Amino acid sequence: MHAIICQPNGHHYLSAVFGYYYQEYQRDDGLLCYRDYWIVWDAEQTRLMQWPTFQKGTECLVKQVLVVDVDQSDWQLTEDGQGCVNFWQRDQWDALTEQATPDPALLERCRKLDEGYVYNPMPEIKTQQDIENLNWAVNNFHDGYIVEEQLQADGKLYLKFAGLWGCQLEVWFWGDLEYDTSAVQENPYWFGSTTLLADGFVYLVDDEYMTVAKITSDYCYFKARHMQYHLIPKEAPDVM
Repeated sequence: MHAIICQPNGHHYLSAVFGYYYQEYQRDDGLLCYRDYWIVWDAEQTRLMQWPTFQKGTECLVKQVLVVDVDQSDWQLTEDGQGCVNFWQRDQWDALTEQATPDPALLERCRKLDEGYVYNPMPEIKTQQDIENLNWAVNNFHDGYIVEEQLQADGKLYLKFAGLWGCQLEVWFWGDLEYDTSAVQENPYWFGSTTLLADGFVYLVDDEYMTVAKITSDYCYFKARHMQYHLIPKEAPDVM
């Protein structure tokens, strides 16, 4: 698993992801909540750290971890989705991230997980894993809305999404293109999405659990032979 790690100063970098956990806590009003965090490299790749999913102290939800590669085949996971790479345990991570001088042998083992990985900033949707990578990064398009729509001279449809938690998104569709955005003219916000591969086409629809047979003009949808996208990590707002 790999992710773009966003920092409050507006900088970001790519890191392998070694674990995901959450801690439950009770608010003053009695509501049970949780804080979740990821085990990732620091910006210099000299030590590991616990990095919260969301930036603290902001008026809106700002994701600080944009997962771009969801592969957890080398992880051990519990039923609730918590876990880490299979050569470590949660209590060991907790201790390791607090050490002033981490174990060099373990850090080297972690670095090996990056060997051979190449981040593609302009991936095309060709497989189900490509779809999962996109949905993890943009939280299934929740709260997103289209701020730019342009049919380019080369026949490609260009879209730009804003409102996503922690990023903006550019998307291109081309090849036997068909689309309808009339359903979001009055209310532009998306609450979820479905991306499908079927019969040589890729579909993007502004609702969850969709099938090709369900797509009508009641939905904002896009259909083409090709779909490509580019994540733009969003500069975090100042802490309140």
